[in-house]
Amino acid sequence: MNHLHGRAQQDVTYYTVSERDFFLGTVMLVNSLRLTGNHGNVVVLDAGLTDEQRVLLQDYVDVVKLPPSERSPATLKPYPYRLDPSGTVVVIDSDIVVTGPLDELLDLARGGKIVATRAWTEAARERWFPEWEETLQLRAPLRRAEWFHNGLVVLSIDHWPYLLRRWAELTDLAPPEQAFRDEQPFSAPDADALNALLMSEIERDALALLPLGDEVFGGDVVIDDVQALRCTLNGRPTRFLHYPDSPKPWQRRGWVRVGVPAYGTIMRRLLFASDLSISIDPSTAPLWLRPGASGRVASAAAAAANWTIVGTSELLPEPARTRLRDFRRRAVGQRPETGIASKPV
Repeated sequence: MNHLHGRAQQDVTYYTVSERDFFLGTVMLVNSLRLTGNHGNVVVLDAGLTDEQRVLLQDYVDVVKLPPSERSPATLKPYPYRLDPSGTVVVIDSDIVVTGPLDELLDLARGGKIVATRAWTEAARERWFPEWEETLQLRAPLRRAEWFHNGLVVLSIDHWPYLLRRWAELTDLAPPEQAFRDEQPFSAPDADALNALLMSEIERDALALLPLGDEVFGGDVVIDDVQALRCTLNGRPTRFLHYPDSPKPWQRRGWVRVGVPAYGTIMRRLLFASDLSISIDPSTAPLWLRPGASGRVASAAAAAANWTIVGTSELLPEPARTRLRDFRRRAVGQRPETGIASKPV
């Protein structure tokens, strides 16, 4: 049971889905929430943690074992409706690091807004398929509007008591065979279901989209203060560092992700520092991520190898670069058909 409630967040519950391969990400999420002053209750929805991982987590968070499901754990984000939630609910991916206080978002939700983050690319923001209306059996005509990510969704149960349930109903109607397959109307089934809901049955002015850059997927992020987790992008403070797609940066093959070695200091801070809520055995992390001299050497080698690959690919013509990128993804296991967090569209 979590005993770290802060007075300003006694009505707040954070829900995240996790399993064995997402355990280190979940630890980083919980530790980042605490280090940035976000002290609401945390509920980890267990979609396949090991016994050891579950035991380590349950001293600091509430762990709820999910029933077996043939669907991807990524489609279980609205599951908290089954747990009789109350107050302010934050649904957050377990591959997100929180880099600042969330009080502003929580206040927006308490005022009746549904809070989410904007998609990073223009192409993703324009995502829309007419098939959503019939397949999801929407109760109102489908409107065109900006598509948004659902790695973070904040809402008040008092204002929106049925939203999570309706989101779950629509997600269950999304064709599972399209999940995580490019160019399909339901390649991001949970995100597409929520977007369709906000494009039809719920008035658009209920949605509060955070400014572009609050959620960062990579790029030229500057770590201003690793102890406090303060980061900026183009001089502007970030709120979330998000690691979608696969492999995750804490996994054995995570060093191949562009920019990931630069985040190594943040990941080591969130996994091994002495002031953390949850501490882990360094042997459970990949070598390049571990503290100490051996970890730093491995991290430097991984960074050099990664950027050599990236730099070489940039010299190739676009068709060859695309083939190389697709081969690299297949080789390291990117674009999985299942996973906790939706990949960016």
